[in-house]
Amino acid sequence: MNADSEGKFPNFRTAFMNDLASPSHPRDLRLTLLAEPSSVVLAREMVRYALTGWRYERDLVHDSMLVMSEIVTNAVVAARGRRIRLRCAVRDRAPLLECWDPSPALPVRRDAPGTAESGRGLAIVAACAKEWGTRPAATGRGKVVWAMMPG
Repeated sequence: MNADSEGKFPNFRTAFMNDLASPSHPRDLRLTLLAEPSSVVLAREMVRYALTGWRYERDLVHDSMLVMSEIVTNAVVAARGRRIRLRCAVRDRAPLLECWDPSPALPVRRDAPGTAESGRGLAIVAACAKEWGTRPAATGRGKVVWAMMPG
């Protein structure tokens, strides 16, 4: 997302909501961000506005926001300070969430103890998503972590 002439980023509501209500909207949003902790918030907001605009149920919107935040958090750890690319789309009437990062290292699901501050992200993704996985990027650089949500 590019900054405007004053260096401010546009409000998601302004950027997406008018277009999302249109029946002709392609239901495929993409956003490029820096892999920084603050990008997790932007990723959640992107999913919330998209899925709300596409009229998905509140619980599915919430679960999708959680899944995207976990996927993006992993990308931030893997590619700190570099660009990441997010995608929120609809496939077979279900939300598809994707995050590309330039690191070839695949995320690993761990069994974290209840007191751990990290390590449960992929378990959360697996619990909320219908399916999830990774694939090499089409460019040959990096990977895409994706989650297909229940429709």
